[in-house]
Amino acid sequence: MIKKSTSRVKTLAALAAVTGLAAACGNGDTAEETNGNGAADTGEPTELTLATVVDISSYDPAELRFEGEWPQLWMPVYDTLLKWETDGSVSENLATSWEYNEDNTVLSIELRDDVTFIDGEPFNAEAVQANIEHFLDGTGVNRFRANAIESVEVTGDYSVDIILNEPDPTLLNDLGSSVGAMASPAALDDPSIDLEPVGSGPYTLNSEETVRGDQYVFERKEDYWDPESWAYDRIVIRVMSDLQARMNALSSGQVQGGRIDIPLIEQAEGAELTVHPNRVDWFGLAILDREGEVVPALAELEVRQAINIAFDRAGMLESIEQGQGVVSSQIIGQSSPAYDESLDEYYEYDLDQAQALMEEAGYADGFTVPMMDYDRYSPYQPYVEQAFAELNIEIDWVPVPTDDGPEEQLTGDYPILIMGQQAPESAWDGLNFAYEDSFNVFEVYDDELTEYMEAARATDGDEQVEAFRAANEWLVENAWFSVWYHRDLVYATADDVEVDIQPGHAGPQIRNYRPAE
Repeated sequence: MIKKSTSRVKTLAALAAVTGLAAACGNGDTAEETNGNGAADTGEPTELTLATVVDISSYDPAELRFEGEWPQLWMPVYDTLLKWETDGSVSENLATSWEYNEDNTVLSIELRDDVTFIDGEPFNAEAVQANIEHFLDGTGVNRFRANAIESVEVTGDYSVDIILNEPDPTLLNDLGSSVGAMASPAALDDPSIDLEPVGSGPYTLNSEETVRGDQYVFERKEDYWDPESWAYDRIVIRVMSDLQARMNALSSGQVQGGRIDIPLIEQAEGAELTVHPNRVDWFGLAILDREGEVVPALAELEVRQAINIAFDRAGMLESIEQGQGVVSSQIIGQSSPAYDESLDEYYEYDLDQAQALMEEAGYADGFTVPMMDYDRYSPYQPYVEQAFAELNIEIDWVPVPTDDGPEEQLTGDYPILIMGQQAPESAWDGLNFAYEDSFNVFEVYDDELTEYMEAARATDGDEQVEAFRAANEWLVENAWFSVWYHRDLVYATADDVEVDIQPGHAGPQIRNYRPAE
């Protein structure tokens, strides 16, 4: 049956932290010196080689992406105003301090005064203004992260005010992402920045050895302002979309870190690789046509709930992911303050009740729904077909080329999408995916949900957490999604490196790697 939650969880689910490297110790005659990242400094050049499943389309800051492994390809060359810590908090970077006004609509920031871009231009308040205005004028995938920014005002040589049109609970996090990436203002309007980044970061891109779509080579800058935070002299990122190629490269020592799939865990451990499970993504259905614009049946709550309880979530998790994950009914992940453990089993598998709900809604004979036939989600399609057949729902599969999939998802042609999506630590990012992000393509809003989201926007602390949890509970009860489970993403590393995994992120940031002692 559909389980009703009776109370909200008052404490956050804890994620096991990856053990950090202990500081080197010993007497002054024998202990090696260490760099700020905890690695022994032997005086020999160090190199880190990683495999990534993504490729960067442009080094224009307005086009940068923060999700997945994309930051590994641009964070070596671009500093951000703030930086993300492994516990999900943000700390100073190019910005040294910050403070909101009373109603959280103006963020005042103080900046470092000792940073220079690689073209000799100074980093200062005018550079921040130019970069954020450039981002606002752009059309990149992450443009939505700056939706609340109205303007940037220079208040001193090294101070700015970011003016918001409404409070933004994720602004500080976003200033540690693509929104806060800083390039030389002189290069922002030069088309060559697509290929040649002009930043102030710890590395420069070695253009001679870099081959777009194949590998990216970064060389350490000798005069970088924060050398202790970056352990390696040279970084090579190899683009390897093929899973078996990544596994072979990891096993043979050609790369020292990369994503693998769950079925390869045993092989990776046999190759003496360290396996790092990280619960990042949820998988399920996004029921987008919530007012029945294309498929009238989807406007009925009973139909959306029937779809939820027609899936054997536990069986799917075991069959598809070998049990590596947790059954859930919510798009919010365990590392988020909006997470509510009681919602994980809100919808229990019950075909009899699902069919009864369809009959109650007047759709016992089912209906037809167009869905994307998209390679990325082909392993899940038979399970969707089976569950929908039990409800007399016929699927009209529309073939979509792999490269066109991300754009086709946003056209509004598909009332329901099979989806794997990051469940971020940021409660606002997670919930906003349903509320006003680009995936609300049918622009469906609800007064009660809006009330919870606006309460979260205008508050902080415990009051904000309660508003987030209320919004999360509303989404589950109203079945805007049919989540099956949260899957473990698996990252593997060689024995000569150590890394701190970033909860909620597919790829560790480069600053999180260090040579093993």
